[in-house]
Amino acid sequence: MTTQLCCTLLAGCLLEIGSGAPAFAADEPVKAPPAAPAPPAPLDVGGFFEVSFKPDYISPRGLLITDTGLTTQITTGLSLDLYKSPSEFINDAAVNLGIWNDLWSSQNSSTVGSWNEFDWWVAGTVGFAHDWKFGVAYVEFLSPPGTFSTIRNVEFSLRYSDAWIGRALTFNPYVKLFYSASGPSTVAVGKKGGTYDVELGFAPTINLKKYGWLPISLTAPTWLTVGPASFWNRGITGCGPSVSTPCATSNAGVFSTGLTGRLPADFFIPPRLGNWYVDGGFHYFHLINDSLLLAQTATGSARSFAGARRDIVVGFAALGFTY
Repeated sequence: MTTQLCCTLLAGCLLEIGSGAPAFAADEPVKAPPAAPAPPAPLDVGGFFEVSFKPDYISPRGLLITDTGLTTQITTGLSLDLYKSPSEFINDAAVNLGIWNDLWSSQNSSTVGSWNEFDWWVAGTVGFAHDWKFGVAYVEFLSPPGTFSTIRNVEFSLRYSDAWIGRALTFNPYVKLFYSASGPSTVAVGKKGGTYDVELGFAPTINLKKYGWLPISLTAPTWLTVGPASFWNRGITGCGPSVSTPCATSNAGVFSTGLTGRLPADFFIPPRLGNWYVDGGFHYFHLINDSLLLAQTATGSARSFAGARRDIVVGFAALGFTY
């Protein structure tokens, strides 16, 4: 009995020791390779910055504001994507906000120096039917030196992108309704608040890189403004040899076209610092409405109606980035 008990105990000990012995690799279960890290989620926030240099400052509505010295204009802002669904009728929705500053080297204000104008806006856009985009923006124009009181505006826009056709040249037509809600006239001698104009335009664009050339895109922004005659003149006279000469009424404002070349600057600024670019080109303005010539005497860019410029060409250069 004693011998049998000892053998039983010895066998049990050997089994216990064997169960704790290290296993061979062939006996181990196969482990799955580590999962690849998930790609970073696309950002729903973007930004933009641009500084441009021009000899003149003329508004999109044809008001020549300054034509001496150097005009430096700085734009910056943020864009927030709220919704994205390319397969749905409503493609996307976003909000953006920004500020714009105009510095005029010849202003020499005793209080603000060259700071000529400050604008700010908040806007929303909705993309729909894949290629259409509707936008609405609230914009305020302010004068740091106190030249004019605050102008409050609302702008509605509808844009169409024809990039889906696949041509190297796209046209990108659009229409804007600019409503001046309150404050002085945005064209100096027009109705003060409660008025509007409509901008009909398109922006033909071609990318030369598709033809094996430099990665330069060329855009020819072109537009015509129309609206009620009172938008450009509220009854101010002086469109002729006498200050009492009435101005011809017209429902057309300004025609503008031009050419902008854009070159990406990624050859010397790495993309991790943003998508930098260099712009250069010109804008041509033909002032259809005589009241826009009279307005130059109000802004000081002309001494008389006869000395006002109807055709204006403004060259520019700019540096900016987006992210």
